[in-house]
Amino acid sequence: MKVSEIMNPDVISVTPRDRVCDIIDLFLEKNITGAPVIDQGEVTGIISRKDILPLITTFDLDCSSLEQIRRTCAHYVSDHMRTKVITVSPVEDVEKCALIMIDNSINRLPVIDDNKLVGIITRGDILKALAQCCCHE
Repeated sequence: MKVSEIMNPDVISVTPRDRVCDIIDLFLEKNITGAPVIDQGEVTGIISRKDILPLITTFDLDCSSLEQIRRTCAHYVSDHMRTKVITVSPVEDVEKCALIMIDNSINRLPVIDDNKLVGIITRGDILKALAQCCCHE
């Protein structure tokens, strides 16, 4: 099975200039856990819950920390995104993607074709495809 068969072509992406508070809202609204960071049409990073959660572990989540929470949420994506992005092509085998995700402890891979972001594949996409294969046999 190839990536193009199960990837999501409707990629929700962010920019390096987006604020962390907006990303948190986006993740909650769209029910996603991460997104590629796009700058001038290129994938320049990736940001996920894993990158954001450490920002709030330094203070108590109570009213006395409200100002600190506001300052932290005003940070830019560029301050916390990972810039080493592993990508795959639409013709890559899904099995190889699963191994890449496991070996690198990541949950999503941007799909690039001709230097353009054309989709994203997640662990959930792979599991869904696996379930469909198992149920249709």
